[in-house]
Amino acid sequence: MWSLVDYVLQYTPYAHLAGTMHPVASIIVSTIVIGAIAMVIDGVYRSTTRVPFVPEGKHCYITGGSTGLGKGLAIELAKRGAHVTIVARRTAELEAAAEQIRAVRKSDSQKVFAISADVTSKQDIVRAIDEATKAIGKTPEYVFTCAGASFPKLFVDQTLDDFEYAIKLNYLGQLYTVHEATRCMVAEGVKGKLVFVSSILGLMNFIGYSEYSPAKHAIRGLADGLRNELLLYGIDVHVYFPGGILSPGWENENKTKPKITAEIEGTNTPQTPEECAKTLIKGLQRGYYFIGTDLLTEILRSATRGTSPSNNWVLDWMLSAIGWIVGSGFSTYTDYAVLQERKRLLAEKKLQ
Repeated sequence: MWSLVDYVLQYTPYAHLAGTMHPVASIIVSTIVIGAIAMVIDGVYRSTTRVPFVPEGKHCYITGGSTGLGKGLAIELAKRGAHVTIVARRTAELEAAAEQIRAVRKSDSQKVFAISADVTSKQDIVRAIDEATKAIGKTPEYVFTCAGASFPKLFVDQTLDDFEYAIKLNYLGQLYTVHEATRCMVAEGVKGKLVFVSSILGLMNFIGYSEYSPAKHAIRGLADGLRNELLLYGIDVHVYFPGGILSPGWENENKTKPKITAEIEGTNTPQTPEECAKTLIKGLQRGYYFIGTDLLTEILRSATRGTSPSNNWVLDWMLSAIGWIVGSGFSTYTDYAVLQERKRLLAEKKLQ
């Protein structure tokens, strides 16, 4: 029985080889050929249909812009010619960040504006976007919701107030910003981009992150709906899934992190804000909807993609297959680690 490769060989200088390959080898080669063709078609399709990400001259509005990912992103966008508004609560950090951003501008004509506001306050969000629009001279065109924080603890050690604050900061804070920005963009006919910041913990979860991870999962759910709905208005939606980021937030997170959580995470080295910002921008330039930060994130993204758009048909299929194995292995490991912790606590009479 001939395979695809055998039929193709008939029309090449190697026609004499048609039908001579071992069936298994023929299937393998056929699969590789089909995969290569699919990757080429996928690349051509994406390069011709994606909306370009060109920050030069655009008004980029960034929450959490005084430190961490937000500041790193603001710096990279300013280098690329964008007008930048950064939003955060602490005025001193905001002004210091604004000076750093101004120092790297591509042109002196670029505007950099800092606004002190609390993203968990609906009134502050409306005010901040209004002030930014007046200061820069136009409605935000690219919106990045980077504000957020994690305070890992064991579930029983968290208070209900802890959970409520986590949802307000990590979910509602992004929702408020995107809702008001979208209303303004639609009213002005702006065809822009909304970029949510989730987390690798928006693709998975384990002990210690019961107050943080659910909000990051919710961000993905919100983005999935808006990605489809906002096609009505020519507004693109993207989600970024970073891992650990070297920042004051990371340092604060480690102050409350349970020992077992740290042990499961191991010696994972967080990335710098600059590295994360460049990865995010690269994903936007490629037109990706889900943007990962490393191989593990890409594997988890592919394995849990659901009905979300693919970044690459062939690679996502391959990564999802790996993800089934990695996911099962990780859950087995985390269960084992927690059970070992239980044994230790029982031996020390800290559990009943």
